[in-house]
Amino acid sequence: MNKLQGNVIAKLCAWAVLLAAAFGAGIFGVRAVLSFGSVADDSWQNSSRYYNAVDERRRELVAGIRLSQRLEQLEQQIGEGTASSLAYADAEALREERAKVEERFSRQNTWFRFRVLTDNGQTLLGTNLNDDEAMIRAVQNVHYFSFELWEEDIYGNASYYNSETGEGYSDPPTAGLNPETEAAPLKLVLEYGVPETIDDSIQDEFSQIWSIWNMDRAAFDQYLTGFLSLTALTLLALVWVLWTAGHRAGAEGTVTTWQERIFFDLYAAVVIAAEVCLVACLIWTAEQLYWGAANIYSIMNEDFGAFYELGMIGAGALFAAEVSCGALLLRTLAVRLKAGCLGKTTLLCRVVTWMVKTIHDFLRFLPFTWKLVLGFGAYVVFSFWLIAVGRYDGVFMLMYFCLQMVLLLFLSWWAYGYYRLRQGTKTIAKGDLEYQIDTRRMPYDLRLQAEDLNNISAGLSAAVDEKMKSERFKAELITNVSHDLKTPLTSIINYVNLLKSTDQTDPKAAEYIEVLDRKSQRLKKLTEDLVEASKASTGVLSVAREKIGMAQLIDQAAAEWEERLTQQRLTLVTTLPEGETWVYADGRHLWRVIDNLLSNCAKYAMEGTRVYLDLERGKGQVVLSVKNISREPLNVPAERLMERFVRGEESRSTEGSGLGLSIARSLTELQGGAFDLAVDGDLFKAIVTLPQAN
Repeated sequence: MNKLQGNVIAKLCAWAVLLAAAFGAGIFGVRAVLSFGSVADDSWQNSSRYYNAVDERRRELVAGIRLSQRLEQLEQQIGEGTASSLAYADAEALREERAKVEERFSRQNTWFRFRVLTDNGQTLLGTNLNDDEAMIRAVQNVHYFSFELWEEDIYGNASYYNSETGEGYSDPPTAGLNPETEAAPLKLVLEYGVPETIDDSIQDEFSQIWSIWNMDRAAFDQYLTGFLSLTALTLLALVWVLWTAGHRAGAEGTVTTWQERIFFDLYAAVVIAAEVCLVACLIWTAEQLYWGAANIYSIMNEDFGAFYELGMIGAGALFAAEVSCGALLLRTLAVRLKAGCLGKTTLLCRVVTWMVKTIHDFLRFLPFTWKLVLGFGAYVVFSFWLIAVGRYDGVFMLMYFCLQMVLLLFLSWWAYGYYRLRQGTKTIAKGDLEYQIDTRRMPYDLRLQAEDLNNISAGLSAAVDEKMKSERFKAELITNVSHDLKTPLTSIINYVNLLKSTDQTDPKAAEYIEVLDRKSQRLKKLTEDLVEASKASTGVLSVAREKIGMAQLIDQAAAEWEERLTQQRLTLVTTLPEGETWVYADGRHLWRVIDNLLSNCAKYAMEGTRVYLDLERGKGQVVLSVKNISREPLNVPAERLMERFVRGEESRSTEGSGLGLSIARSLTELQGGAFDLAVDGDLFKAIVTLPQAN
């Protein structure tokens, strides 16, 4: 199942099915919506398309009547010889326009039927009915429209109104006319309509509307079935997409993409805005298809069929784009929910969370006294408001009673937590250091106190461990000292016995004496170090601090150790600031610190390297740092190196005792300074910090 969820081909197929099904559902859906009006109307003459087409024909007919009137006036002026030179061309153009109108409204070219009468209905001015055909029988549903024509309208204006509604369309041209030539208007009545039963023998907009009405009623069920079927397939593909979202072959857990790196609310706002635009485009496309299908110009245009189908394809594409946008939004929502990061990737949630956390932290770290004062103040204010506003209102008094109950429960909870804290404190005070106070469901301030008490046992245990470590140190001290003293003492005894058993003239006597001297000197040095280490750690040594020139002391130490360092093929590099650097220290102890550091370099530094001795001053302190490259790997932590009898190499093959750094640190601290070590690979660095003297 996991392999199927992470299969890339299956995901691509699901998206392909989703888009294809949404595209088809969009086409069938638009067709169903456009056909629904025909299904809802019991007659094709009740559709909005029909009323639109009839109203458009009526306006064209009224305009044609006005055109005929203007042509008659112009011909009369030409006959009287009062017309201008351009009147002949205007008359010819008007005749051509009138011929087009007569052809358009001829009985052979349209199903539109009309009669133009005077306002008394006695005089027939024009019609496209047969001589023996009555208007009411020809169309069954007759519309009436009254309007006025001015006999002398030099501005080409006319006013007309609907006799059924009384709505006027323009005002009579009274302004700007010559009162002497202004004539009374001619009032006319227009009767018009379309037969209820028509066929395809005459091709006009009405036959198109009638044909569309019949086709829509016949195909509506198919359109609706296709839309519902493809919608169901779209939903199934969407479910598959959401089920496989966040899964990738070879990856454990939910895998996020670039979409999840965008804040969800911003992502949703962009997608919703795109959806709104696509819906608006889809509605506009559907309207164009609805009204364009019954337009007379579309009927006359042979390419409209292809344009109509292209519009349907466009509507399907728009619907598919809407579905894809919604699917992307749902997919990223599903991935965020599976990964559990919806709140973290929502900007609004993060802002609200930050605000709540800030307020919570503010109240949390507020001193207990302030919490008590503010809480009691809020309680008093709220109680006073309830009493003042609702002392005669049962609802407010009920709220006041609930407030008191809540306060009682809170105080009981707090008192019980305090009781548990007191009991735990007594238990720990009796010596049960392993006892832990249960801090669950305890007020915050009491919980902090309880946690501090629980940590006492851990602190005491650490102190006990430190004490045991000190005891172990004493035992190790005795063991190590015994070990380090045993070897030279044994050598002394053996060589002394050899000297006693041989003649002084023996050539090896000098060699034995030399060995005896060397071992005795080492024993002496070790003993001195041991005694000094013990005194330094216990603070028995006396300290007489005074103003001492640090640079001079370093120069003396460098000169004394130069020969020894040269024998070890070590180069001493000193970096001293200009002028003397004064420190406040004990000269004897400070000399021992520097001497131990240089001795440590001579014993453990790698041959052929440099030893750096740097002195810096500033901010009331003087810092001496000694750096060298260790001969052996430094597999001991820096803190461990400052303990007694600890060396950088564990074989104990060198002549060092492991006390030099420990003594240096103790002496430095006795003088009010600080001693630190830093180990970086094979780089060893000792840092001595002392107070600067004025």
